[in-house]
Amino acid sequence: MLKRAFIDPRLGIAALLILCGFALFAQQKEITIRNITDETVQYRITAVRSTDEPKKHSIKVDVIARLPGEEPLTIYFERPDGTQSYVLEPGMPYSFRYDENGDLELYEGSHGREDAIDLAPYVSTPPAVVEKMLEMARIDKNDVVYDLGCGDGRIVIMAAVKYGARGVGIDLDPERIKESNLYAKGAGVENLVQFRIEDVTKSDISQATVVTLYLLTESNELMRPSLEKQLKAGVYVVSHNYRIPGWELKLVDEAEIKGEDGGNHNIYAYRR
Repeated sequence: MLKRAFIDPRLGIAALLILCGFALFAQQKEITIRNITDETVQYRITAVRSTDEPKKHSIKVDVIARLPGEEPLTIYFERPDGTQSYVLEPGMPYSFRYDENGDLELYEGSHGREDAIDLAPYVSTPPAVVEKMLEMARIDKNDVVYDLGCGDGRIVIMAAVKYGARGVGIDLDPERIKESNLYAKGAGVENLVQFRIEDVTKSDISQATVVTLYLLTESNELMRPSLEKQLKAGVYVVSHNYRIPGWELKLVDEAEIKGEDGGNHNIYAYRR
């Protein structure tokens, strides 16, 4: 049962606004966990500082668990190689997904919204991979680059800085869009790029001459009808690490390079 909040009537308007702001902030400090797998996931969870036995929970397919509070939590779940545990930070979204080996894993970066499909966790693309993606798309100053799930905007910003191309970055996360605008201003290309808070599955991408993706295979497959319907013939679609199912005959180039993170990255260039 919620307790009623009493506010001293002697407080000024400014103080009231500040209190309301803190209350809203506290309400927003929840951990969300979304299940993107095709099975119910069993997990255990406890407060980091607690000595109590972790409580058992389960989460069904495409359901979001919401865990309000200000304290970090420890989550445990089973993988083929044993029990995995992570610390979950208040206010952060997470998602259960399958890793590249098809095993259960927990990723940071789900958006935690009920009204939009979760296409991928946020993982930034190393600069060397960004450069190679743009090179494979044969970018020039006449291009309009759309990055679907743009994160911090680095792909369209690099396209503008290096090639003078215009760009549009689309992402659901307001924080990523805020970062993108700051970085674009810092790079001096805010006149060439724009960033939108949108669900890319519903976005108008018909003006793109190049589309870049760093989603997942199933997300690329979900996006394929929109790519086919909206993009003009000849438009390059370049995907980082994940192929586009059903576009095998449209694949015109592929590459594997080592990023600054030390990992190997695959890039697939398609032509609409």
